[in-house]
Amino acid sequence: RELHAVLDSRPVTEAELRRLFEEGRACALILAGQLEKEEERLTRLSADPAAPFTELAAALRRVNELRPDLEELHRLLHELDDQARQLRAAWVSS
Repeated sequence: RELHAVLDSRPVTEAELRRLFEEGRACALILAGQLEKEEERLTRLSADPAAPFTELAAALRRVNELRPDLEELHRLLHELDDQARQLRAAWVSS
């Protein structure tokens, strides 16, 4: 929510920008780790002919949920980086 608010031009300080970047990167690392874990689980389950279909389906569903979330977070962080550069340029020129 905070990322969206800042990207929607909510006034922000340099400290808030840094905090948002740090928290966003931490979330991205967590999501990437979860995604990797689920992808490995999916690989193991798909290689096991005795694996229950429900477990395979659950792992696939989780991968399909995590991947777009991680992509969206990366997109938002990239937009925040662009906006931060613009804000810093404006602060310097003021």
